[in-house]
Amino acid sequence: MSLTPDKILREKAVFASFIYDLVLLPVVLYVAVNSDSLTMLGEALRGVFLVIMAVLSWITLRRIHRGRTGGFDFGLGKVEQVLSLLVALALSASIAFIWYKSFTRVETGPHVIGMMSFAAVGLTSLNLFANAAPLPPLYRALKFGKSVLVITQFRAKVAKSIGSVMATACVAINQLVSDVQVSLWADRVGIMVVTLVTLHAAYELMTSSIPDILDRTLSEELQIRINRALARHYHDFDTLAWCRSRQSGSDIEVQLGLGFAPETPFNRIADIAESVARDIEESIPGSRVVVTPVRPGREAANSDLS
Repeated sequence: MSLTPDKILREKAVFASFIYDLVLLPVVLYVAVNSDSLTMLGEALRGVFLVIMAVLSWITLRRIHRGRTGGFDFGLGKVEQVLSLLVALALSASIAFIWYKSFTRVETGPHVIGMMSFAAVGLTSLNLFANAAPLPPLYRALKFGKSVLVITQFRAKVAKSIGSVMATACVAINQLVSDVQVSLWADRVGIMVVTLVTLHAAYELMTSSIPDILDRTLSEELQIRINRALARHYHDFDTLAWCRSRQSGSDIEVQLGLGFAPETPFNRIADIAESVARDIEESIPGSRVVVTPVRPGREAANSDLS
């Protein structure tokens, strides 16, 4: 399967979405634990989960683009949506852990400003850059087609960037202000900001992925496009045995059973099947159409399978 420029752009965009985090996260986690900033820890844990999902998304996208998808039937979009759901669950899990740490936290004394405090502020600022930097290439990749994997990474990065702006401010106050109460409340506000942004992203990902994991039929508008394409070729075949269509994520599958007269030559049948499939695929960008020729009298039996 050949790699088109838009596919290469999508792969590069998804790769860029996690490479910055992959470099920063080990140091960020170390400083977050030693600086006792739950806001920073929340950002770091969320980053860990999202990097794992981003790497899996990148690997899956590469397999899809190269046609290495195993024995999936209508499975490409389903794989994308399962990964989206995992991202949402990972985000929710990170928030639950941070709130647990917040409720079980015990203050041991006055806040001391040291090297870890400055390191926390500096790394949080770098983390903000790491979240925002992949947005332009991801946005450009979306213009070439709305792959769910790319959309997932774009939404996750937008959510992280918005949260990181407030988190950076809260970490700065928490780490550089010596007053214990001000430092404590800054951390609490940071946790709340991270929570709201993360849960909103998780909710959007869940509501967009769960229906498609169960598969859904095409919208009425797309079904009308299929009917119009068939009407343009109605004189080329005798009967329409079946017309099945499903959408899972960005993957659209259409299966047609067309009946032909017994005397129709095989090369003529092949030309008609190719012409009908191409017409529908041009009418519905991103769709994949499979046309199966059937013998007269078989259409009723096959229709029962719909």
